[in-house]
Amino acid sequence: MIEIKNLSKTFGTQMVLNDVSLKIEKGKVVVVIGPSGTGKSTLLRCINLLERPEKGRIKLGDFEADYEKISKAEIQVLRSRTSMVFQNSNLYRNKTALENIKLPLTAVKKMEDRKAEEIGLGLLEKVGMLEKKDAYPETLSGGEKQRVGIARAMGVNPDIILFDEPTSALDPELVSEVLEVIQDLAKQHTTMLIVTHEMKFARSVADEIVFMEGGKIVEQAPPEEFFGNPRTERTRRFISSNME
Repeated sequence: MIEIKNLSKTFGTQMVLNDVSLKIEKGKVVVVIGPSGTGKSTLLRCINLLERPEKGRIKLGDFEADYEKISKAEIQVLRSRTSMVFQNSNLYRNKTALENIKLPLTAVKKMEDRKAEEIGLGLLEKVGMLEKKDAYPETLSGGEKQRVGIARAMGVNPDIILFDEPTSALDPELVSEVLEVIQDLAKQHTTMLIVTHEMKFARSVADEIVFMEGGKIVEQAPPEEFFGNPRTERTRRFISSNME
């Protein structure tokens, strides 16, 4: 289980996250939706300290830390137990698809090259990219890059995978291939926290929907309840304007 308590983050005078608390059970998929600029991506980036929150605590299985006084050693543990898939795949341009997956295994996990390659090939097969194992990112489509990025995130066997709008930078015809990979992960009970603007996908893949606005969680519920019987008028308006 991952638990975030009282997470707060400001940029200058703007409070982007305001005392956010969230629990994600092992094997569950939580999807975060909401209007642009409401702190959704910042939430993910604060969890694994790509952004440094001013306040908050995190519990990840048997690991617990206070963001206000987290040590370098604790940061390393936290990042070794979480993986992130970005809007743009963030692959190393000078490395092949397989090498991109192997690198965190050999550099961070100190795994032998042969074992890392075995894992990498297996993951590329899982995301339908085995035939592109020797391809460099510049030769791949946006959807193919994202699938390699997902395989890389899976490689370190994290407690949770964080997805930051994984389809937002893709052409519409490439979106479905990435969403299918994520849906397959959900069927395998991979713990995931996903920020997305794809409402139909959110409804189909989530165990829990979180609606954020103004740096706060406005409403949280299972998808059937969230979309079928929202509790707040603001949630109803958002669903109505985004499900058309």
